[in-house]
Amino acid sequence: PTMQHQPGARTTYYDAALQKYLPNIDQFVMLGAGFDTRAYRLPPGTHIRCFEVDTPNTQAFKREMLRRAGVAEAGVIYVPTSFQENDWFEQLLVAGFDPTKPSLFTWESVTMYLDREAVEHTLRTIAGTAAGTVVAFDYFAAELVTSQSLFMRYARAVIKLTGEPFRFGIDNTPPVRERVAEFLAACGLVLEEQRNFGAETEQQRAMAGFAIARVPTK
Repeated sequence: PTMQHQPGARTTYYDAALQKYLPNIDQFVMLGAGFDTRAYRLPPGTHIRCFEVDTPNTQAFKREMLRRAGVAEAGVIYVPTSFQENDWFEQLLVAGFDPTKPSLFTWESVTMYLDREAVEHTLRTIAGTAAGTVVAFDYFAAELVTSQSLFMRYARAVIKLTGEPFRFGIDNTPPVRERVAEFLAACGLVLEEQRNFGAETEQQRAMAGFAIARVPTK
């Protein structure tokens, strides 16, 4: 698959993660929820608390679009905040999140736009919640963020014009699974699943990937 296929692959990956972990969680938190509609597509009879964490402007626009489409917001708790500027977890607690209950966090297409400190802080915060809690996220390779190739410099320049430049990536030195596990361990999490987006061979490195990490038993 190419980078152009990543949005579709992301959707499939996160849908599968939600389906897998739904029976074992009490809370579902979408970090940087954007226009994600998973909270509105849960199976009938699902009894979990759903939280959407995102910037106030994004949430206001999304809620207006949902209203126009006639989609009910019942059961979804909105938490307006920013990963870069505010303590999102404090706001989540105020909204009613219970850190003692097992939860699923999804963090779709966000990490690459944050600085390393914000990414690590977020993961360490999740690591301080209930054992068995899981976080699913996607990431870019550090090489994609720092490469000086003509193509990547052009791509980053275009992305920067949107106001959200690439800032963070994970070392993609093979085997990437070990690099991801090391990064997560430093944040207090255990790698449960990792998939490369693209091939990983002696001649080629994966430029992105998906991962699921678990909060270990204290």
